[in-house]
Amino acid sequence: MKTLLHKTALLILITMLISGLGIQAIAQDFEGVIYYEIPEMSQQGMGEMPYMVKDSKVRMEFGNGAQAGAMIFMPDQNKMTFILEPMKGYMTMDMDDPEAMDDADDNTSMVKKDQTKTIAGRSCEVWEVTDTQNTYQLCVARGMGNFMMPQNPMAQTNTPKWAREAMTGGFMPLEVIDITSGNQELKMRASKIEEKSLSASLFEIPQGYNDMSSMMKQMMNRNQNR
Repeated sequence: MKTLLHKTALLILITMLISGLGIQAIAQDFEGVIYYEIPEMSQQGMGEMPYMVKDSKVRMEFGNGAQAGAMIFMPDQNKMTFILEPMKGYMTMDMDDPEAMDDADDNTSMVKKDQTKTIAGRSCEVWEVTDTQNTYQLCVARGMGNFMMPQNPMAQTNTPKWAREAMTGGFMPLEVIDITSGNQELKMRASKIEEKSLSASLFEIPQGYNDMSSMMKQMMNRNQNR
């Protein structure tokens, strides 16, 4: 169980990284599954990450077998829930809690480059994102909705104008590369995209699962204090 909890905490940190803009959770234009390759997850034996979208909800699956689990975003409740299949349990983070996640970084800037790529059969635009510590190159697809990360609704009023404009028409990253050091370190890349109808039950907490949220908070606090 300890190994799975550590991997779950790792997934939270990776997800925060690739969605650091704190994009507002809204209804999506796309329904289906995007399969992401994330090297840091692969090194932990977690394999590809299916990113499922239906209306305004998102489900990310990770691991397999005894390490299987999922992360569900529920924007109507402003909550993020981790489903731990082997333990028949779940852990919920309330995104209204100021300790759950920091507000969007006011020092982040973003510039659109005169470049496009084709990833997983979809055309995407290249953008460069810089914060106080890192610079990332994103390849962003339009017409697929926004990559979602629930946040404190009060923080959305502070979203920079450039970020609101960038998200117009959808902002779904199909590739994220860290270019901070002058080298290119792949953080995430879509390998396959399936546009299809998904069952609503995928975005709900299974009946009979136990609430293990207090354990998750302890794990997150331990990681932040390292």
